[in-house]
Amino acid sequence: MRPPCELVIRDFLPAVRASTAKALKDRGLSQSEIAHGLDITQAAVSKYLTQPSSTVEENKAVAVLVKKLTDMIASGSDDSDKTTKALCSTCMYLRLGSTICRNHKESVPRLKLADCRICSELLAGREASLSGRAKVLAGLEVALEEIEACEHFFVVMPQVRANLVACDPDATSDSDVAGVPGRITLVNGRAVAHEGPQFGASRHTAALLLWAKGRWPQTRACLCISGRDDIVQSAKAQGFTLYNTTKPTTDALEIAESAGMVIKRTTKQPSLIAVHVPGGIGVEPILYLFGRSAEELARGCISICEDLYHASSPPS
Repeated sequence: MRPPCELVIRDFLPAVRASTAKALKDRGLSQSEIAHGLDITQAAVSKYLTQPSSTVEENKAVAVLVKKLTDMIASGSDDSDKTTKALCSTCMYLRLGSTICRNHKESVPRLKLADCRICSELLAGREASLSGRAKVLAGLEVALEEIEACEHFFVVMPQVRANLVACDPDATSDSDVAGVPGRITLVNGRAVAHEGPQFGASRHTAALLLWAKGRWPQTRACLCISGRDDIVQSAKAQGFTLYNTTKPTTDALEIAESAGMVIKRTTKQPSLIAVHVPGGIGVEPILYLFGRSAEELARGCISICEDLYHASSPPS
């Protein structure tokens, strides 16, 4: 097993660090400042500064990357996510039929004989399992941005906080469902997702999404909000087909079983679905919204928020 990652660790990353260290030294930074900027030891910086240039450092794409990293570190704008994105973007670029790809085939001749195109398939979106997961995350990020931009999301926020989950057609377990770690909460009256969506971040809402996907195959997302009566009525007005369960519970399996009994009595295949779980002793009423995408659910929920907010506002 000789993956291209081996070359990245052995050749690409050290070359980028060495070139960046030399460029930062030329700009007057001390070895300790360079070490801090590159997040490595000062001893490593000293080693990089004395080693001769490699063929990797002479690559045009690497030179562009080194300048970008040098500018970031020298200006103090070297946030870890930005530098990591810049580094990984160039690495992926060089793995797509470029330097890393060629060097990898030379070091592992059998790959050259097999006309290896693995990186192109994985990184260019032709691997369905990866591109599907990437699309799920991208859709969730767009949906969360819309929810965070909604001034009135607080009107549907349950005490247990809201959650939004999504999956692709092949999802079979909660590890295949992406959600918001820590759920969506309120900060100064505005909806906030403190972390970006991740796969396996939800169990409860993910279980309900998988159940709904089994019942309505086109279902790809679920959003849980407060189940107050006015919210339920607004959801119906916004086009959600409502199914009312009768048992107050927080157990996903019990919710699915109860909803399943109600759904058996209908042959509808709606695109927007709402399952209402009533409140009880120690149980808050919750409305689970289901749709074909996270973006669709976000827009539908925002319409509910606006409807409720304006209905409660006194006439001007």
